Amino acid sequence: MRLIKENTSGYESFHKSLQYFTKKSKAQGDLKLISFENHRNNADLLDKYSFFAHSLYTFQKKIQSVESVKEINSIFQDFVARILFSKEVEIFLFNDSRSNLIPLNTSASQQHIAVVNKAYKDGILDWIFETKRATIIPDLSLLTSNGSKLNQIIFPVYDRKANYGLLSVLTSASKVQEDSLENQSIQILLSMIIPMIMTLRQKQSINKLYHELQVYQSKLNNDSDVYAIGQLAEGILEEIGEPLQVILSYTNIVENEYNVDGEITDKIKEQVKKINELTERLVKFSGLNKPENGRSQPCEINKLVREFKNISNATLSNLGLECELDLEDNMPPVLGDPNDIKQILTSVFSIIKTDAQKGGAIIIQSKYVKERVVLSIFTTEHLSVLTDLKKYNENVTIKFIQDLMKKYEGTAEFNSLPLKGTIIHLIFPMKRKLSI
Repeated sequence: MRLIKENTSGYESFHKSLQYFTKKSKAQGDLKLISFENHRNNADLLDKYSFFAHSLYTFQKKIQSVESVKEINSIFQDFVARILFSKEVEIFLFNDSRSNLIPLNTSASQQHIAVVNKAYKDGILDWIFETKRATIIPDLSLLTSNGSKLNQIIFPVYDRKANYGLLSVLTSASKVQEDSLENQSIQILLSMIIPMIMTLRQKQSINKLYHELQVYQSKLNNDSDVYAIGQLAEGILEEIGEPLQVILSYTNIVENEYNVDGEITDKIKEQVKKINELTERLVKFSGLNKPENGRSQPCEINKLVREFKNISNATLSNLGLECELDLEDNMPPVLGDPNDIKQILTSVFSIIKTDAQKGGAIIIQSKYVKERVVLSIFTTEHLSVLTDLKKYNENVTIKFIQDLMKKYEGTAEFNSLPLKGTIIHLIFPMKRKLSI
């Protein structure tokens, strides 16, 4: 009991003031003091969970109407920043080879990307994926005597089958308990958006494959026209031989039976010989005399390159380009279809022709390096299609070259710089897992 002799408007009622007296009370005997502290804590906790449930409901409503990974990620970043004060919030997912972690946000800072990938390469993330728990990594570069000003909280992103990536939060918070509402909230948000992100990414991949399928269908339709022209050319080449023989025979008759200047007949024979050599090269290159079986066979890269150069000399001359060969001797053959390799070379030269200028030069080099046959094409021309990322990704010829190289479990590397020219490497491994 207490006696108040002043104006009581500034005082709490007696039953409300009991909670303050019970904090340090030392009750003895049968008398028990009542504490209202638990009632206040329960009310605060109820308000906190009510706000939490409302936030989850709002978040779910927002992402239900979204159809892009970028929008989902933006909404998620905003909600995480409300839950936990943070400087940066980024979701990182593994690339196809699982060699790097790529942020969903294309505007993520390079420093943040570097920090995450360094932690991955240093093996720090392996332990986090094993424990499946959110872990704080202090930023030692900003460490002071009072502790770390900035910390990185990593939340692993996974399911029962695989690890997909992580959520990285740069924050000033130095501790987030596993049973805290903040940790549980972020984990629930992740479980809501990751399946959606994976589904949208798969949808994008399927759409991309469908687009490429349409491109190749269009290319096959165009190639059927080229094939028809090839069939026509085959018949023409076979019919050219007989008239050439007749011309040559009558030239000999005229030369022997009539008094004709030998210089004239020699010129006729020389031109007939050129036409005959050209038709033979065309027949040989087009594979009209190839074996009946279309199976893989040992292909001598140097031989195919020489044949290609012979057939391309006229085109290169018209373009004002010089072509030189630097071929290593005694290289092992590549198992495959020679027509594939010819098609690769033809496609490479079609790319070079787009930016070709008179006075340029091309060098074709072959080498055997570490159980790989490397065919390199050097040119003084700067190829704009190789430096423009959009043009590069959409170029059908480049995709065609890459797909043919994949058939040999090889790779095609393109590098072009202004004032320095272009280098294209075609790499054929000798050891392959699958036969062609």
